[in-house]
Amino acid sequence: MAYNLEQLGPIGFQDLAAALAVQTFGAGVQVMGAGRDGGRDLYYKGLLVWQKTDERAGDAWDGYTVFQVKHKKQLAARPDDDASWLWGQVRKELETWADPSSGRNPVPNHLVIVTNVSLTPVPGSGGHDSLNENIQRYINSLADDRRDVGTGAERKAKLARISRLRKWRVWDGNQIQTLLNLYPGVRQAFPGFLTAADVFADLAEFTGSLPVRELKTGLRAHARTTLIGEGTIYFDEAGSGDGRGLPVHDVVIDLPVTLNNGVERGSVTQYVLDRGERMLRPKLTTHRGPRHLIVAGAPGNGKTTISKFLIQAYRAAMLDGASDLNGEHRQVISGMKDALQRFGRALPQHRRWAMRIDLAEYAHDHGVEEDSTLIRYIAERVSRRSDLGDVMPSALVSWMKHWPWFLMLDGLDEVTEPTVRKRLIARVTELVTNAEADDCDLFVVLTTRPIGYTENIAPTQFERIDLDYLEPHQAVRYGTLVTRVRYRNDLDRIDKVVRQLDKAADDEALRNLLRTPLQVLIMTIIAGAAGLLAPDRFSLFWGYYDIVFKRERDKQTGFTRILQEHGQQIQQLHERIGFELQARSEAGDRSNATLTHQELEDFTWKVLHEAGFKPAGVDADLHSKIVAAATRRLVLIAPRGDEGYGFDVRSLQELMAAMHLTTGPLHVVIERLRTAAPSPHWRNTWIFAAGRLFSTPQDHEHKALVELVESIDDDAYTRLGNIVPIGPRLALDLIDDGMARSLPKWRDRLIARGLRALQEPTPPDLLAIARILLRFADSGDQQRQTVAEGIRDALGGSQTARSTAENLQEMVHSVAKEIRSRPDTRWLAGVLKRPGDSTPPAPSDGWVDFDDEIATQPLSENALGTVMSAVTAIRWISQHGTRPDEKDLYTIMAALVDEQGAKALAAALHHVMAHEPIVVEALRDDILPAVHRAAVGELLR
Repeated sequence: MAYNLEQLGPIGFQDLAAALAVQTFGAGVQVMGAGRDGGRDLYYKGLLVWQKTDERAGDAWDGYTVFQVKHKKQLAARPDDDASWLWGQVRKELETWADPSSGRNPVPNHLVIVTNVSLTPVPGSGGHDSLNENIQRYINSLADDRRDVGTGAERKAKLARISRLRKWRVWDGNQIQTLLNLYPGVRQAFPGFLTAADVFADLAEFTGSLPVRELKTGLRAHARTTLIGEGTIYFDEAGSGDGRGLPVHDVVIDLPVTLNNGVERGSVTQYVLDRGERMLRPKLTTHRGPRHLIVAGAPGNGKTTISKFLIQAYRAAMLDGASDLNGEHRQVISGMKDALQRFGRALPQHRRWAMRIDLAEYAHDHGVEEDSTLIRYIAERVSRRSDLGDVMPSALVSWMKHWPWFLMLDGLDEVTEPTVRKRLIARVTELVTNAEADDCDLFVVLTTRPIGYTENIAPTQFERIDLDYLEPHQAVRYGTLVTRVRYRNDLDRIDKVVRQLDKAADDEALRNLLRTPLQVLIMTIIAGAAGLLAPDRFSLFWGYYDIVFKRERDKQTGFTRILQEHGQQIQQLHERIGFELQARSEAGDRSNATLTHQELEDFTWKVLHEAGFKPAGVDADLHSKIVAAATRRLVLIAPRGDEGYGFDVRSLQELMAAMHLTTGPLHVVIERLRTAAPSPHWRNTWIFAAGRLFSTPQDHEHKALVELVESIDDDAYTRLGNIVPIGPRLALDLIDDGMARSLPKWRDRLIARGLRALQEPTPPDLLAIARILLRFADSGDQQRQTVAEGIRDALGGSQTARSTAENLQEMVHSVAKEIRSRPDTRWLAGVLKRPGDSTPPAPSDGWVDFDDEIATQPLSENALGTVMSAVTAIRWISQHGTRPDEKDLYTIMAALVDEQGAKALAAALHHVMAHEPIVVEALRDDILPAVHRAAVGELLR
């Protein structure tokens, strides 16, 4: 049979050429991979033996052989046109090799041209012979001195170089087809250009309760069903209130990403799809390095939307051209093609069976089960979408061995309970490790928020990329897109919103909010409702709630009067439910927390009762009507199918939880915030809560919050606050949020605390710190000088601080370019320590003081034994310079559980932290994250 080589695309075809070359000539063939290759897609050094065939005699090439791969996207109707195109490509390569100034060295002794163009074999006049003659004619032309001007030095130099090329051959499309039939193992590794029938015809070995003959039908039925059912974004999730679900391809934006620790920038769609095209079975792939990706992004940064879009791209590619599709399927596929074309892409050519897993749902359903695996869960999900029977996990494993997969694991950050999170990460690692051992072409993308992600999952398997904030022009483009989708033919309204976005992009205060797709969407909703845009994040989100509430209140429905007369109770209900769900989702089996109908009734009853109503008596009808409204949608509270009731957007749940936390006497509020501050699960809620305090003109509230940030690590023994403080990160988060921008008294104290992060050893989030500091420095001369002084302090401080400051300065130019800073901000890269500052002496060995501190602490016998075990573990880390193992983690955490034991360790570690960065890093990155993730919801009630 003939294989569709054009469908592979240039990346896939180059990988195919590499696989065939390795199969033909052995492992000595070197693959250059992506990027500038100096004219060498592949090369071989040494003796390369050509076996005799019916068409050509055998041969042996000794020397340096280069393989050049030339893929034509669309073949012409006339073979001569394709042959002419190929000669044009080859001529460019010959001219470059001949040019002494090209930098291509060495010139190959032998050349193999690999192409999907099929050359006609007619002797003398066919495409094959014509190409050979053209190559020889080009070389001969350089030997012709009749057109020389002067000495002909340039021609002679070119001839000297190109004369090193002694022999060449062509693997054209016909030869590639022959090689694919000769090497079925290579052919089966490239299902992107095989028809589905070729693969499914070989499924006789599959087992399971779903009959073998129906596995193909069941899996394709799953792809068809999910193409329609899982590719929708509801603008109700972010508040349009129109109830219409819209295809993700109509509203998606290609999000910017930062790569290689901030050195490079790209886009998430391009990067993920390129990786998916490049990845093959582990034994055949030319990709070097981790094959899977972790995509980290801030709240509202579009992780879930982009995850749905990427899954849809692969589903559309899998089904494109199938005969068993209806009009709706074809419409979605066409829409996906249009969306990808906006990004300069086509449907993936390396077709993969795609599956998206909500990790919070998985943790909720199976997180506490020791024997649950991701494959077992996927089998359950596929079976639920099929009317043909159950798909067994063993059948899916066999399916994965035969066909490439794309697996999207969305929302690791929503799984916070330490034991369940650890088990989940183990399941992910187990899946990718087993897939590699079985030579499966599996490609996994996992999404998470960066706050709290410290595990560095399987670094040999996963590469981390970070979603970046939108640039103003990207934000305006996205806002324009969603506004046109929402308002369709209302051109005046569209124009009004777009003008507001353009103004916001030019306003220094509002530009700070044009960072994430969710915030841009909310700004379009507020602008569309003639609302005012506030310059801080809390006010933006709360303004959104207010807009949605007023819109629902002003509608002429059966619930209008309830909203008009009981808005305060409706708000309190939102706050109570938001807090309750936020607290519940910390639990291992409730990561995807919702309220049952009965719980919704109970919460409504409590809110009304506390307000003086009699929900069990004369106000029973009011109670029933509020509950009935929620069963449809009560402002932001919405039904979630069979799961119950909750918020469709996590940030809105966190907003309402923050409102609840900040209700009550100020001293109570501050203590709640002190308790919640270390938890990554509560961090976004915490920032919203701080934003609420700063949004009011109450100076004593601002003072209390700033003093909390400044003192948050004092006496925080159980989390070693004096050794690994959280205060600097909290201060930087508040600075970056913008809530204190117009209050220099508090802004300056916050940035002073934030700059203390530069005193830490090699912060894992140094790039994020650099971005915040440079954005702050770019906002004014005084701010820039403040950051410069902080860098000077670090450069004149301890060796640890100097190293961290120098590493930050190395990032300044790339970050400044990324945020499009003013030229003066880039000057921070050259800041030096103050001339009068002398380099402090190296800290003395503090281990004697460490031991004395432990010996003099008033500890019970049991506590002393636990602490001494922890001391042994800490000394082992110091002496060996390695990360702690499981036993060390448990031992040190056990000592921190006891208040007196933790106090002893904190006091002792203070003596050695200056000269033991490896110990501080181990505590910060390996041990304390589990302490920070401890559930605190019950303490906040």
